[in-house]
Amino acid sequence: MQAEADLPDRPAPAIEGIAYFTVSELLQGELHLAVRVVDHPGGRLRVLLQLPHPLREPGQPAAPGRGRPAAAVVALLAVLKAGAGYTLLDPEFPAERVAGVLAEAGVRTVVTRTGLSDAISASAPGVSAVCVDALADAPSAVMARVRDVRDVCDVRANDVACVMFTSGSTGRPKGVATSHRALLGTYLGQDYADFGPGEVFLQCSPVSWDGFALELFGALLHGATCVLQPGQSPEPIGIERLVAEHGVTMLQLSASLFNHLVDEYPDAFRGVRIAFTGGEAGSVAHVAKILQLFPDLHVGNGYGPVESMGFTTCHTVTTDGLTGTQLPIGRPIGNKRAYVVDDNLRLVPAGVAGELYVSGAGLARGYVNRAGLTAERFVACPFGAPGE
Repeated sequence: MQAEADLPDRPAPAIEGIAYFTVSELLQGELHLAVRVVDHPGGRLRVLLQLPHPLREPGQPAAPGRGRPAAAVVALLAVLKAGAGYTLLDPEFPAERVAGVLAEAGVRTVVTRTGLSDAISASAPGVSAVCVDALADAPSAVMARVRDVRDVCDVRANDVACVMFTSGSTGRPKGVATSHRALLGTYLGQDYADFGPGEVFLQCSPVSWDGFALELFGALLHGATCVLQPGQSPEPIGIERLVAEHGVTMLQLSASLFNHLVDEYPDAFRGVRIAFTGGEAGSVAHVAKILQLFPDLHVGNGYGPVESMGFTTCHTVTTDGLTGTQLPIGRPIGNKRAYVVDDNLRLVPAGVAGELYVSGAGLARGYVNRAGLTAERFVACPFGAPGE
């Protein structure tokens, strides 16, 4: 990401209808805030980002409590720069959900805006807040105190970068502690998508979904453009419009949203080079339909649990391969591995049912504050190096 700042300025995140920011502008903003987070009591601990109101130019309407503002991207990058880990919080979450996330993730500091911090104080009196709109120092004053980005902190590969929560469909949501190694290992050295400065990613996944990271870091780590969809939930008609207006080249969609767009908003795929379906079983019929409409579209069927930082395997769908009733989940992506084993963790022959075990760079450190469950689920890999 830092290396991208040395390239000619190009748009990074774009907020629909609001503003464009270059990579260097994002880095200047993140470094300013990173210094403040480090200086703040409890700054180099786990930090929660409460998505603030959108930035807006004079005369443009505000959407209180909604939006995917560039200020949130700056805050997220600043937290990482400060050596802390982040977890994302929607301001529209009910108070009980807010309190639960704060407690489960062990949050000590919230990066938010004035007006939203009161809800945090009410939910968790012991949690401190950094309000980005109330910082006293101008960016230039802070930058003068920092000679190099490495002066801010020393971050190690195994340090926690983010805590993402499982859906809770099988019980209480679990906080998954993901490292910097897992984050970078998922988006660097890959060929399951076109990563590069010529791509335009649409960030439309809910911020609590691990797909959020692909849409944001998949763009920023490679100097690409990331278009931030307004609101916290994907809107089909909005996706169709944003794709056309911003020349989006990459879409990541849940299988149900993918199917809905194919049926009702097929023009959402016009001009798109890569479209991923995942999160649930993909539909052979819908993939066949969209490939008939757009033969040059690259459709990928991705699979991976939160515990393995999003996509762990991926299958490129071709029209010749649409002969069965299910879409294959494919083979492991770069830096990750997957094994089908029996109850004794021995590999099973092809065609024999077993359990899927994953390993490699994307694997999380474990579940936050759940040592017993971590020991049960995160076991030694019999096919890896000692200690893996």
